[in-house]
Amino acid sequence: MFSVVVFGCITDQGWTSGGCVYNGNAGACNFGNAVGIIAFLALMAFLVSDAMFDNIANVMHRKYIVIADIAFSGAFIELVVFVFRCVH
Repeated sequence: MFSVVVFGCITDQGWTSGGCVYNGNAGACNFGNAVGIIAFLALMAFLVSDAMFDNIANVMHRKYIVIADIAFSGAFIELVVFVFRCVH
């Protein structure tokens, strides 16, 4: 749910009449918006899969859902941390 907070903060206060407040780089604001939107869409997909998890009879499908959840979360966090460290 933090994706909504990130997206809202950047959309509301990230842009001024002079451009993006993050070093004047529009790419930084656009990246933050993209991260917020992708995280929100993934949140909705995994929320639906978690709600339907008990109704899935096939054990392999359950395994793939859990692996996808863990892999996406790990890769997404690694991407955000990598970009943050590259910038600073």
